[in-house]
Amino acid sequence: MSGAAHYDEEQRLKALYQSGLLDNQKHEDFDFIVQAAARLCDVPQAFVAFVDRGLVWISASVDYLPFRQLPRSGTFADLALTGDAFINIPDLHTDPRTASHPLTQSGFGFCMYAATPICAPNGHAIGVLSLLDNRPRLLDAEQREWLLQLGRQASALVEWRRVRKELEGALLEQERATRMDHLTGLPNRPWLLARIEEECNRAHRFGHPFSLILFDLDKLGEMNEQMGRDCGDAALGRVGRLLRQSLRNTDTAGRLSGDRFCIVLPNTSADGAATLAEMLRGRIESKPNPLEPALAMTASFGVACAAEHGIYGAHSLLAAAGAALDQARIDGRNRVAVALSTPPDLG
Repeated sequence: MSGAAHYDEEQRLKALYQSGLLDNQKHEDFDFIVQAAARLCDVPQAFVAFVDRGLVWISASVDYLPFRQLPRSGTFADLALTGDAFINIPDLHTDPRTASHPLTQSGFGFCMYAATPICAPNGHAIGVLSLLDNRPRLLDAEQREWLLQLGRQASALVEWRRVRKELEGALLEQERATRMDHLTGLPNRPWLLARIEEECNRAHRFGHPFSLILFDLDKLGEMNEQMGRDCGDAALGRVGRLLRQSLRNTDTAGRLSGDRFCIVLPNTSADGAATLAEMLRGRIESKPNPLEPALAMTASFGVACAAEHGIYGAHSLLAAAGAALDQARIDGRNRVAVALSTPPDLG
């Protein structure tokens, strides 16, 4: 890239914000560039900075800097942003653009400044690769070419970071899609079973209480037959939203199959899980089907606790919670039952 595009501050800032580089962090991607610039151009200070509306963010530097931000007005960044692909001021004290500048008068002893812009893919300069020296001098032709090449490498890194960020986002979205049930917005069966196994192992290792809640929506099949599948799907979606709003960050709720849901509750006793189940039962009962407001929704719940029932296999714990759920349904539905005995260890 030979230089920045025609200067447009708003478009420049737009490109900068899209880069994701303004996070007050030291970006190791640029460390080699500043180290190479300092060595090849024989200067004590080199740094990469990205220029916001009123601030300059130092992303990488040869020496440790105790700050990551500077006022834009207190730097020479604008000289490189709005000029050509290369700028070299041999003596800051005699150049009319910099003689009275605060950085020149700061007492740091800087005499020479050289820089090249770092550009976004659209050609707008979003930052600068800068050199400072405490002796007045011009870079020779070879050093100038090195600085230009390193500036292009920094620009290429900006684009590489953008592409990497997009790929990481796409991978996260793909991962989310593979573990989510789209109807409820909750984790699906495979991911949920893996989560239960993980918590069972942790509970066994550390002796922490760990509980499961299983619940079914009562008579969802009849609802689908009488009112249509859209009505049943609306009921499932409503329950998914309710669960997302009602649980702790450490809890996991998911859809096991059909109308059956499971809630994974780390560090939770059977009593604590039963209390949560009763709260959810009441909330489900109080919220009508969004497509059929006159149609009541109820659910039946089964609770089991790994530590209290001595169960540390995922399948066995699910079986215990399932047995409690069956009892709740036998007892008349729309209620909570807690497992009272340990089923055979299947896991």
